[in-house]
Amino acid sequence: MKHLRFIVLIIPALLLIGCSGDSGKNEWSINDHEYLETQGFNVLVFHNTYPEGDQGGIEFIHHDDRTASNGYINVDLTGEQRFPRPVTAERSVDKEKGEIKATVKVPEFNFNYDVRVWVEGEKIHLAVDLEKPIPAEWKGKATFDLQLFPVNYTGKTWHLGNKSGVIPVEGMGPMVTGSDGRARSSAMAKGPKLIMAPEDPVIKLQIEQVKGDLALVDERNGSLSGWILVRSEIPEGVDKGAMEWIITPNIIPGFLAKPVISISQAGYHPDQVKRAVIELDARSEKIETTVLQMIGADGNIKEVKSSLPEEWGKFLRYRYVVFDFSGVKDPGMYTISYGNVKSEPFGIGTDVYHRSVWQPTLEIYFPVQMCHMRIRDRSRVWHGACHLDDAVQAPVNTIHVDGYQTYATTETNYKPFTPVPFMNRGGWHDAGDNDLAAGSQAQTTLFLALAGEEFGINVDQTTVKQDALYVELRKPDGISDLLQQIEHGAINLLSGYRAFGHSAVGIIETREGRSFLGDVAQVSDQLLYDASLKPNEIRGNRSGKPDDRWVVTNKDTSLEYEVITALVAAYRILKGYNDKLADECLSTAIKAWNYEQTHDPVIQPNAYVPRNYEQQEVHATVELLITTGDKKYRERLVELLPVIKAATANVGWSAARALKYVDNDDFKNGVTEALHLYKTRLDSSLATNPYGVPWRPRIWGIGWDIQKYGVTQYYLSREFPDLFDRENVCNVVNYVLGCHPGSSTSFISAVGARSIIPAYGFNMHWWSYIPGGNVAGTALIKPDYPEMKEPFPYLWQQTEYVMPGASTYIFCVLAADNLLNNKSL
Repeated sequence: MKHLRFIVLIIPALLLIGCSGDSGKNEWSINDHEYLETQGFNVLVFHNTYPEGDQGGIEFIHHDDRTASNGYINVDLTGEQRFPRPVTAERSVDKEKGEIKATVKVPEFNFNYDVRVWVEGEKIHLAVDLEKPIPAEWKGKATFDLQLFPVNYTGKTWHLGNKSGVIPVEGMGPMVTGSDGRARSSAMAKGPKLIMAPEDPVIKLQIEQVKGDLALVDERNGSLSGWILVRSEIPEGVDKGAMEWIITPNIIPGFLAKPVISISQAGYHPDQVKRAVIELDARSEKIETTVLQMIGADGNIKEVKSSLPEEWGKFLRYRYVVFDFSGVKDPGMYTISYGNVKSEPFGIGTDVYHRSVWQPTLEIYFPVQMCHMRIRDRSRVWHGACHLDDAVQAPVNTIHVDGYQTYATTETNYKPFTPVPFMNRGGWHDAGDNDLAAGSQAQTTLFLALAGEEFGINVDQTTVKQDALYVELRKPDGISDLLQQIEHGAINLLSGYRAFGHSAVGIIETREGRSFLGDVAQVSDQLLYDASLKPNEIRGNRSGKPDDRWVVTNKDTSLEYEVITALVAAYRILKGYNDKLADECLSTAIKAWNYEQTHDPVIQPNAYVPRNYEQQEVHATVELLITTGDKKYRERLVELLPVIKAATANVGWSAARALKYVDNDDFKNGVTEALHLYKTRLDSSLATNPYGVPWRPRIWGIGWDIQKYGVTQYYLSREFPDLFDRENVCNVVNYVLGCHPGSSTSFISAVGARSIIPAYGFNMHWWSYIPGGNVAGTALIKPDYPEMKEPFPYLWQQTEYVMPGASTYIFCVLAADNLLNNKSL
């Protein structure tokens, strides 16, 4: 959390302010990004479109930290009805009046309203105008809510009406039950003026209601991921001026955000480019001397390099400078200081990636995520053998959660809500959702297999007993951990082909199961559902309780090719370890590829199902060509040259791997020409930010996209070393391990001196982490604020673990080590 990291710099500034007696005056403006701005405080007005992820509506950025979000109207409806969160709004700016207005339309309820924001003196006014008064049945239910980030205010005082208190570390009640039977958080207090954290100058905030009372509500009572709500009831019979707040944030005169020194928390190889990227407040005028110090084995600290960093320029809302210390090659431990800010310690050495960098991901994170298995780690059981009742056929024509949907038929021989065999083995849980999406499982299996093939991983720290459904960490069993993980992924990918002849979309929890947190072995009764039984009736291994996960079975050509790609790569690794499974992977892939070649493509969008089936066909055909050498794959790949040229960024790396297998000059020249054109576009993209990676703004952190790009760059640098620089791969590893916007935190839990803890995994309710877990990382709060919210495990767009990201992370670190040391591990 940013404000915790700059408070040490603020205290001297406050002392100076107190001595001078000059409180200063805040100059407010509406900037070109159409938000309200002064030095130390911003008001975003429906710039963000992800309220479900606490990123939307009215938002405050207070002293370089987003402290409030999701300011908009809510209606607490009864029954199953839910008032929609506003995803978009029409924003307009009147610079003469100094006013920003957002128009929100809710067509589902024929209800529209405006939110207006303007400044008078030192105070921000926020008003709500309705197109028409609220209906009578909304009385006492329609409110304007603003979320305050709980971690900022935990341990701080609040003052409202005649009550005061301290924000506790989690919701402490009380709850009240409404007439509809739903339990809701009771207001902590009500009154016309709220003051939050008056003792903390960094986050002190005052909100006054012009007419009526505010309420302070701790939504964490009803949801572990809840925030603190400031709430105003919308009165009956009014339209314009239905509600008005006067907001007074404390603003520290002359505030400047604390510099962030971004480095790889794991360290650097002596021969690679070594650059610390230093993020500065855009208003900073002076560049400080930057100092590299070595921490000697004898305990002494000596200065190794001291210089002014090089100006890079502006990116997003910050100014960036770069401290290049590539010339420092002596092995050891180092820190970097900029002014009075010091980085975490990091190493330089040829072995920086050889222990506790990628290894926790393979040795701890992957085993912990294994579905259908009991996972033991010393005296801890991460979870019991779970979901042994997988899975029932999903119903038709259903829109389910997280993008899963079914179509008019099941495309199987199984009736809805009847058990489908082979589903209760293999696969990894995806973050805290516990679903097994075939697209994610395929990517994970593919990149693990490619890493094993390319770098010869031979690590054994885990016991895996498939037949006993048992895994034990930190106990070698004489078998490569990587082989056992690939085996687990392949078993899951084959399940659909075994049961109904094509890949499943995935296995997904019921809506009730999705809200479960705890030991995943307890989310269901582990008995196969039988609709002929009463809800609490049990007969043998069957029960009448409908808690089994659903398997979504509609076919899609893009997904088929993606799974084919993974199965073929898995075959090459598993051959010689589990020959029977390996042969099934290859024969299944060949059969599926042949089918797709003789049938029209099927496009049925679904969760984690890729698009662009022809691009997926390129990947699948390359893997089959590399594996079999069969000329039909060579001939088909040549025919796919137009696809390769049109989507070189996505498939060029696969095509480059296949060049040695294709004796066709037109194909080789076409691929080479396409890669040169791609290189030109890539260079332009990399030049847009100081981190040397393709950073594209989006709601979610893009760490996983960048890691996948890192995989492609490894193969391109291997096949075209004069065209693609190995530093592209190294920059990806640096980015993931701390050299990124917004913070210097490693995106890999427990890797580096500062890493992401806690994170969004199945254990998020413990405010805990899984060593080696890989999160999405810094997200963009539009239009220009890079955010890594710490410590908070519930912003999944920043801190969620996923399996494909973990596999590409392993690959990228090993790729960097291979390129820098020119050897396989």
